[in-house]
Order: sequence, then C-alpha cells, then structure tokens
Amino acid sequence: MVVLVRIARVLVLLALAVMTVSFVMGVGTSTTGPVEKVALLLMICGCVYAAAKVTDWSDRLVHRLSHH
Repeated sequence: MVVLVRIARVLVLLALAVMTVSFVMGVGTSTTGPVEKVALLLMICGCVYAAAKVTDWSDRLVHRLSHH
C-alpha cells in the first residue's frame, strides 16, 4: 500500500510539474497580456502550493500506513 501511495504522489507531482512548465512558457510568450501574466503567475504559485500539500499529505499517509 505504501508503494501505491508513493507512485500516486510521483504521478501527481509529475502532472503538476508539467502544468507549471506550461504556465511558465505562457508567461514567457510575447502575446500574453499583463493581466494574463498575473493570472499565470498565480496559477504557478498554486501548482507549487499544491505540490507541497501533496507531498505533505502523502508523507503523513505513508507514516500512518507504515505503523499499522
């Protein structure tokens, strides 16, 4: 079960990383307006926050599962 949680964490983090890179690429394009850049930066921050939460939750779950 612990392995399944770790695999799920890696997959979710990989998806968040892909989303973050696509948002960074969106910020870097010249056709993106200032309001869109702010929205993309907020989404980048949200992805980083979500990645931290996923890591925290999965660590807690792994710890809980390993003690049972």
